[in-house]
Amino acid sequence: MKIKVFQFEIHFGDVEKNIEKVKSLFDEASLDDVDTVVLPEMWTTGYDLENIEKLAMNNLHPVVEVMSELAKSYDVNIVAGSVANDKGEGVLNTAFVVDRQGNLTHEYSKIHLVPMLNEPNFLIGGNNSADVFEIDGEKMGVVICYDLRFPELFRDLSLEEAKVIYVVAEWPIERTEHWLTLLKARAIENQCYIVASNTIGTQPTGTTFAGNSIVINPFGEVLSQAGSDEETVIESELDLEYIKKIRKDIPIFESRRKEFYKFL
Repeated sequence: MKIKVFQFEIHFGDVEKNIEKVKSLFDEASLDDVDTVVLPEMWTTGYDLENIEKLAMNNLHPVVEVMSELAKSYDVNIVAGSVANDKGEGVLNTAFVVDRQGNLTHEYSKIHLVPMLNEPNFLIGGNNSADVFEIDGEKMGVVICYDLRFPELFRDLSLEEAKVIYVVAEWPIERTEHWLTLLKARAIENQCYIVASNTIGTQPTGTTFAGNSIVINPFGEVLSQAGSDEETVIESELDLEYIKKIRKDIPIFESRRKEFYKFL
């Protein structure tokens, strides 16, 4: 399975410009033999939370139509990052997935809102857990940024046989080491691939984002990694059969003794 991960600077509060930018990235990315493209968190707006109600999508429209056309045009699956999304009860931070045929196959709204970026003052948290979905017949999962600090989500997805977990983010540069350490830990402890797309640049709020989009294999090895301040596309080939080898060599799932675990 071949993937490409887009890392770019978001135009603060300018939905139209960001959509056009993503279209141009698809045009430039050489996607002929690629299976899946991954975008970062809140890529239509950035963290323009003061204006998020008027900038939000209406139940993912019209951005889902844009992603659908791109998926069909380039014959790729798209883990379409996340966007501000109004479903009538407040604005959610919603990740979604579109398959090669342009069908919306999965959506997940961020359940953990970030106090450090004032998300709880402007957004509402999702009411559903992160669930697996399929890309080309293989089970996957997606979580959003601050979710990375909650290993329960990742373990739930891995127990549901997710082979790849995507992390879409706008992760600040001050906590770059947390970003890299936690991503590697999630790959190792769940013996799955972690594919993470982050943004770069400084927004008018004063937050600078860390970049370092990355792909990590189930043994914790880095397959590809972007820098902290470059717009780029990283590429990796994921050998999903390798997961079986790692789980056989280090059989943590067989060694689990869930009768002693207090977390339910």
